Amino acid sequence: MPQWLGRHKWLWLTGLIVIALFAFAACEDDDKEGETPAPGQSPAVAKICEGGPGVRLLTGDDGIVSASDGLGASSALAGLGAQEPLKIGVLVPSTGALSTFGPDYINAANLAAKCLNNFGGVNGAEVQISEADTGTNPEQGVAEAERLVNIEGVVAILGAASSGVSLAVAESVTIPNGILQISPASTSAALTTVDDNDLLFRMPISDNAQGVVLANLINDDLGFSSVCDLYVNNAYGQGLSAKYAEVFEGLGGTVTASIPHDDAVAVSYGAELTQCTEGDPEALVAISYPTGQAKIYLKEALEGGTIDQFVFVDGTKEPTIFSELGWDNFDGMFGTAPGVLTTASGKVFDAAYEAEYGEAFQTPFVREAFDAVFAMGLAAAKAGTNTDSAAIQAELREIGDAPGTQYGDPETDLEAALAAAHAGEDIDWQGASGSVEWDANGDVNFGGIEVWRVDAATEKLVTERIFAVDLIAGTVELAE
Repeated sequence: MPQWLGRHKWLWLTGLIVIALFAFAACEDDDKEGETPAPGQSPAVAKICEGGPGVRLLTGDDGIVSASDGLGASSALAGLGAQEPLKIGVLVPSTGALSTFGPDYINAANLAAKCLNNFGGVNGAEVQISEADTGTNPEQGVAEAERLVNIEGVVAILGAASSGVSLAVAESVTIPNGILQISPASTSAALTTVDDNDLLFRMPISDNAQGVVLANLINDDLGFSSVCDLYVNNAYGQGLSAKYAEVFEGLGGTVTASIPHDDAVAVSYGAELTQCTEGDPEALVAISYPTGQAKIYLKEALEGGTIDQFVFVDGTKEPTIFSELGWDNFDGMFGTAPGVLTTASGKVFDAAYEAEYGEAFQTPFVREAFDAVFAMGLAAAKAGTNTDSAAIQAELREIGDAPGTQYGDPETDLEAALAAAHAGEDIDWQGASGSVEWDANGDVNFGGIEVWRVDAATEKLVTERIFAVDLIAGTVELAE
């Protein structure tokens, strides 16, 4: 049992994390949430969201069909007459430092659109996905967001992945143009305080939570009294580095150096690596992105004998880091990441994704991307429009927050959920990533932080345990 689980509990009050006594028990379930089957493994289930009514428009005597017409849930999807397609932009990295993350998010978005369209579409029209590559670069992200809005005519944007890109897109494109934006992966606390006209939302919990888990993992589980960190110099890296360091030093630990590096890819980080390790820390905390960043300096550290103990985060939770640099070099090392809680709809999605694409997803925040597209579709259905972003945004909390009839399974519940939304009923969508609820800042109210481990024997990143974080109640509990 990790020492800090037995000694501490965390309380949250008005957005500030206060460290108190933990009252957690160790999780000893061998069937770990978050373990992913090997690529190419045969799908365990048939593909979902096939054989439904498809996109169609039905009208009753009054031109409006509702569930009360006795025509069934599918018929209610015609509630507001013919509409333009619901156009959603998927703005994620296919190139750059987070290039390995974007394809899974695109797959998840397309699977969500497939399900929505299979069960009648939204407002009797098709959900259309337009893809754009941020390059993990704020300038490119802004340019592509402008194209999505001004040329493709999207009414909402799923993106970005990097917090720095999400902020740049929000400030330069979505807020000025009144376009709803939901990030599936941006965790920087800086998103909370943006003056965004209530247009910027996110799916994962803030790094204020991850920073606390990370600090306690380093201090109590791993027993390191001194560490340094290399962090990507953007909102994500700055915020997570500052938060874990604050908590770790409050626990009596020493951060010998916090060294930023540019958010662009580079061929060497020799100078930054030397600065980070000159204080002789026991471990290096890697707060970067995989491609052209962490892969480079981890390789340099190992080959140069600079340091061989590392701690990872969500940005470095990426299997190709370890496959390319050698799983044995990192065996038994740990990291943290925003994690999803075990839910019935989450298990359905995981199996459905593998069935659809032939292999399990390997990156964080894929469930969140799926849920975000569902949320946009349900909000548009409740708003009765596929073209008015402000009206869709106004219904976003109405389809995700309690009270309301709960729906969650994308195969068995979506048709009824769409019908209820079109009928203006209160619904409480329970997504693949957990309860889809947002506070006044567009942050989620409930989520998880996971502790994961590098397992060289199976060549997997294994989730050891997940903490359920309830921002409304102000608690963090070890999840079942």
